[in-house]
Amino acid sequence: MNLSKAKNSVYAKSIKEVVQACDSMRKNTENPVDVSLSEFVQSRWGISMETLYEDLGLNASIDSISNIFTLPDESNRWLIPEIIRDALRLGLRKNPIWADMIAAEQSIANPSVVIPHLNMSDATPRYVGEGETISKGAISFGQKSLKIRKMGRGIRIPYEVAQYVSINVMSTFLQDFGVKLNHGIDALMIDVLINGEQEDGSESAPLVGIGTIGAFSYRDLLKVWIRMARIGRTPFGIIGGEEAAIDTLFLDEFKRRDAGTTEKTLNVRTPIPQTSAYYIHGSMPADQQMLVDRTSAIIKYNAQPLLVESEKIVSNQTIETYASLTTGFGILYRDARVVMDSSLAFASVGFPAYMDVDPLEQVEIV
Repeated sequence: MNLSKAKNSVYAKSIKEVVQACDSMRKNTENPVDVSLSEFVQSRWGISMETLYEDLGLNASIDSISNIFTLPDESNRWLIPEIIRDALRLGLRKNPIWADMIAAEQSIANPSVVIPHLNMSDATPRYVGEGETISKGAISFGQKSLKIRKMGRGIRIPYEVAQYVSINVMSTFLQDFGVKLNHGIDALMIDVLINGEQEDGSESAPLVGIGTIGAFSYRDLLKVWIRMARIGRTPFGIIGGEEAAIDTLFLDEFKRRDAGTTEKTLNVRTPIPQTSAYYIHGSMPADQQMLVDRTSAIIKYNAQPLLVESEKIVSNQTIETYASLTTGFGILYRDARVVMDSSLAFASVGFPAYMDVDPLEQVEIV
């Protein structure tokens, strides 16, 4: 730590004000913003965090968190939860499933949203005679409540860690804490994708069986892919547990490599995926796999961005840090994901009536 620079710092006296401004933006009840200190510093002063640390006399590769407590200006202590928050934030962005599956992300001030709804039966095309009035379908609007959940955890950082471990090294370990938070967000999303966000199950995913119970085949995948494509859904990925993933990856159509080309080529114009991402997650039931159209299935709603608060506990010589966020998911279109269950027969559990696309492909003559 460079005490000479610390004493002549340009920004030290403004640290508390800047951190409080960031917190105010995150806790805004109308439009909470997930802003990091580095983003705010860049916007306010046009400098990077590295430049800020240099101005404060800190070297993140050498100095530890305890060095911040010894800086001349006590305002610098407000940096500690921000350093921890930035590390957790990096962990939250390490390969989450939800980021690939959501159609959009939206900030909300309360757990209710208003969404449009198009009744499929109102979309059936009709012939229009000369001079006749074109008949109309309807887009209706409805309001529904969402399951908004607060997720959080506290961690204790012993004085020894704060004193002897550099800021950069400790940040690397704290990223794993962010990864664990991600697991919780992924689990919440998968629960909503399967069961919907309504207590009465009205937004639950369509559930279908397979051709032969216990004998999952490529034909079963094709059946769902084609039906989703016919109603305008493009399944981007599949979510399943480890065993279901192995069953799918072991299908001949995925594991076999044939040389040469076939004599004839059938070019299917209905958009069946040529490639599909597979996501393995322990929240999926053992016999189930879920096909998801990421453009239409689910939206992530953010009520409170990542919040980190810290306090120094002298009695046990630890720095206690608490991280929390409040978020939820809402179904956009019920038919934009389908759950396949290998323990059920398709003959008994097939597509629900609202996924019956044949009537929509018949032009009504009146």
